[in-house]
Amino acid sequence: MLTNQLFDQHIGVRSGRKDTNEISRLLAAAVVSRQFCALLLNDPARAISSGYAGEHFSLSTEEYQFVLAAKATTLPEFAQHLCKLLPTSTQGSKSSLLNENYQVRL
Repeated sequence: MLTNQLFDQHIGVRSGRKDTNEISRLLAAAVVSRQFCALLLNDPARAISSGYAGEHFSLSTEEYQFVLAAKATTLPEFAQHLCKLLPTSTQGSKSSLLNENYQVRL
């Protein structure tokens, strides 16, 4: 059966995972693509549902809400907002999320 991929939503939702792999992937896409970054900053719901380069993001419901709530005009500001919003149980992941993986300096 053939499906039209233009109309597939591809918004995956995880439950219970406490890692930040999908947030990291989302930020990585924003780092490598100015167009995706602009979409993420201006319309995060559309950026998540559109995916990047054929890849789709599988955010938990909580992560999805955090991304939607992180209002910013620059990627470093966006990442900083995410760090404030992410649960403290991922505290160790936050610094690597910002500094090691993507060289996003605040």
